[in-house]
Amino acid sequence: MKYALGMATALALSSTVAPAATAAEPDFATIKITRVSGWFGQEDFWTTRGGFVPRQKFAVDITNVVGHDERSLKLFISFPTDRLEVTAYEGEGWTCRDVNEGIGAEGLTCTQDHLIVHEEAWPTLTIETKAEAIWTQDSIDLYAEADGHAAVHAAKPFRIDTST
Repeated sequence: MKYALGMATALALSSTVAPAATAAEPDFATIKITRVSGWFGQEDFWTTRGGFVPRQKFAVDITNVVGHDERSLKLFISFPTDRLEVTAYEGEGWTCRDVNEGIGAEGLTCTQDHLIVHEEAWPTLTIETKAEAIWTQDSIDLYAEADGHAAVHAAKPFRIDTST
């Protein structure tokens, strides 16, 4: 359900910005999500402790792979805001704002205006969150788009563990 609503939000965002891309078009970018601090466990399934410090940090790297220059990157980061609260973000040229339009359409929307050539990455975006003291299992979903390309999706499953 979350994926469908999150993707619907990402697609709605793209339809308001530029015409839809053709189905045969390859992804314009790759998205890499890496844990920085506060997360542990397997790389393909992160775990953190709810209600405790240190805060959780993860980094997002998006690389242009479409074969020509790109700009006007838009990134929607979907996660349950009642479980993970964004406490800070940093990255050269990034502007972010909270989004809370219901389940699957909540998280953070970020923009980046740097012109990036083929095979280069936009500046890294680092997000700091505070996990609430509520057990949950969900995912951090990212949808990136630029210059009318179809949204590229990446996800990181996670768990907030409240056991003692």
